[in-house]
Amino acid sequence: MSERRVPCVGAIITGGGRILLIRRGHEPEAGRWSLPGGRIEAGETDQQALVREVREETGLEVAPGRLIGAVDRPAAGGRVLVISDYAATVTGGVLRAGDDADDARWFSVRELDSLPLSTGLKEALRDWGVAGPVPSHALIAEATRRAGVIWLAVPGRERPVPAWHIWRDPPGAAYLLTGPGEQPLPGVAGAGRVTVTVPSKDTGGALVTWTAGVHRVDPGSPEWDAVIGPLAAARLNADLDRGSAAIYRLAPVSSRD
Repeated sequence: MSERRVPCVGAIITGGGRILLIRRGHEPEAGRWSLPGGRIEAGETDQQALVREVREETGLEVAPGRLIGAVDRPAAGGRVLVISDYAATVTGGVLRAGDDADDARWFSVRELDSLPLSTGLKEALRDWGVAGPVPSHALIAEATRRAGVIWLAVPGRERPVPAWHIWRDPPGAAYLLTGPGEQPLPGVAGAGRVTVTVPSKDTGGALVTWTAGVHRVDPGSPEWDAVIGPLAAARLNADLDRGSAAIYRLAPVSSRD
């Protein structure tokens, strides 16, 4: 008997150093964590199926991105699930488990090793560069320098926040400016560390994710004088004359330090 090939889609949704997974409520692989997704219905495009499946399983609205990878997985009854996994970016909704998902949660990339994942998921994510080794300082510097915006996952806050920045070598760090009339950075002032995600312009997913130590730059210090000019030149709007602006340095640190 010939195999029956069933076209499916999966969503790779990342942000703030995290990836969104659902715990499967039914076979195949009930109880294991996997990407949101499912079968493509008759008349649907891959993108339409992805948006529908993510909404049904997680309550979130997403915008599909580019194809990241594809895998074949055996299923009951001689079927083969032909799964195309796409990057996706959250555009709305409230996270909640639904349809055949028992749970839906964000996990850090480091947590994947301790989770019961669906067959082959960890290996696929690593092969595709979604979950891999800690990035080198050179990669962090190159990606962050070129990015127009970075996303900060601040401990104790539910959603990552976007931030305009500049990168300086030396010391090899990102600098952020906040203050009256400028970008709000809620929670950054009291954070010792944040997780920085540099988004890919092509996929909307994470190009590189790194852990940063947060340091406030002293006004009038040599470091302040070195960065205030480039920050002002970046068309930021803080009222520097009133002395109420704050500059923060985000320097890469090891997550194990």
